[in-house]
Amino acid sequence: MLRVEAIVVSGIGDGRKYVSLPVYTDILSRILGSKPYYGTLNVVLSSLSVDELMSICTPGIVNDIVLGDVSYGGFYYWYSKILERRNGISEDVIVVRPFRSKNPKNVVEVISDKCLREYLGLVDGDVITIEF
Repeated sequence: MLRVEAIVVSGIGDGRKYVSLPVYTDILSRILGSKPYYGTLNVVLSSLSVDELMSICTPGIVNDIVLGDVSYGGFYYWYSKILERRNGISEDVIVVRPFRSKNPKNVVEVISDKCLREYLGLVDGDVITIEF
């Protein structure tokens, strides 16, 4: 088990667009065990990069998917838990890193069946702990 602190940051809205596409909704529903909320929580890993995380915790992999003439990018994922200290809440989630991500190497996206910002009362700059 690995615990990493992460800082909540705003994304550009791409997570919502992709999670709501049927191809990704189906895959993420199978991985998560429930229908994902149409959006992601972006966080900056405080102490390591995605490459370092992959060397410590082997990710699951969803390869690129081609349907007709459209290619959907694959992603790495980890079954995880968010530990939110202020409220004492923990939430099972999946952490993803798209192959084609334009984010810096220490940014990952968290997916849940809930809007995590609302459920956990999070705002940009809040620190959470992610357990991999």
